[in-house]
Amino acid sequence: MKLRTSILICISISCVFFTCSTQPPTKSAYNAYYSEEQLREMREQGRAQAKAYFEKLEKMHPDSVKTLELSWTYLDSLPDVSKYNKVWMISFSGNETPKVDKSLFSSDSLTHVRLESCGIREIEFPEGNRIESITLTNNELTRIPSSIRRCKHLRSLNLEGNQIRHIPRWILDLDSLEDLTLNFNQLKLNRSDIRHLSKVKQIIIGGNGIEKLPNNIGRLHCESMNLGKNKLRALPKSFANLKQIKSLIFYENKFEEIPEVLADFKELKHLDFYKNNLTQIPDFVGNMDGLQQLFLAFNKIELIPDTLRHLKRLKYFYIHHNELHFLPEWITEMDSIERFGVGFNHLLDLPDLSKMKSLKDFDCEHNLLERFPWGLVEKPDMEIIVLRDNDFVMTDEEKVKLEEAKKQTTIVY
Repeated sequence: MKLRTSILICISISCVFFTCSTQPPTKSAYNAYYSEEQLREMREQGRAQAKAYFEKLEKMHPDSVKTLELSWTYLDSLPDVSKYNKVWMISFSGNETPKVDKSLFSSDSLTHVRLESCGIREIEFPEGNRIESITLTNNELTRIPSSIRRCKHLRSLNLEGNQIRHIPRWILDLDSLEDLTLNFNQLKLNRSDIRHLSKVKQIIIGGNGIEKLPNNIGRLHCESMNLGKNKLRALPKSFANLKQIKSLIFYENKFEEIPEVLADFKELKHLDFYKNNLTQIPDFVGNMDGLQQLFLAFNKIELIPDTLRHLKRLKYFYIHHNELHFLPEWITEMDSIERFGVGFNHLLDLPDLSKMKSLKDFDCEHNLLERFPWGLVEKPDMEIIVLRDNDFVMTDEEKVKLEEAKKQTTIVY
């Protein structure tokens, strides 16, 4: 049970912080996986399923229907659902509907819309709607549909996996919009785009191949920014104006150093430079005293600087797949760290990490350790310890002792 819990925790962390680590499969990629005969059979089954679904709905009182969920049924047109005035969520993903009429959104109670992988090129939203969340991922949109400007209550808009190139000016009119996701589009992010994004609180634009940020980036008022899987090497000076930011993700870019314009980001809680070309951690990172999550794995870092000991709120510290040869002794004083990953380095020994009061999850696989960390294994509140692929030499008695310890803690060895 503990192993399963830890795995679920790791998965949830990946989903939240590495949202653009891989591009979601497109409809064409999905179809290419199956033969024509298999696809034909799937379409027949899907349409039969849709028919049965709507026959069931016909037997229900319209006001009792709260959600409409019908995915991967290969419908080439969506049904008339105008009589279901109490529906708050519509999810018709994986169909074949390039054009969506506003009649689909006629429910007075509708707040959530999800139409993924439908091949949508055009979509109309009605005036006076109360929609708060729209997900139109993996469609064939070349622009942000202008009818979305009618969604005055919109808080979250996800357009990942389309072919959108620009941010329209009318986005500024959506006063309620907080979260905008445009991963895997064709954005270059020019000065006009930045002006139009100035009110959005969370901006996610990974996987667009962006090489350079515009000089007016400092005009943004966002609190969270995800620029993962782009081609950035540096940040403009005006980025220093974004001191209100709490979360920054530069996963899989081309940075060779953490830019100095981040030196005064005191509000920062989450910083992610996974999969770059960093060789060192600058001292100013230790001054980010609000930092709770620091992700520096898959780089070329050789040393953890002493200044990091000042990060008294740090909970997650991942620096695996680097060039570390030792961990500093002061790391044992980091009482706030709960999850610590140093696997795939060149560590020859470990300090007594059992002194780390909050530590629950530790991974040091694939190093050069010879001395087995018994103190850590015996730490009563540990949840998972990953120790495989080291140079431990154990007696038969120690092996028996380890098997007993596995009854209390998940140990991967």
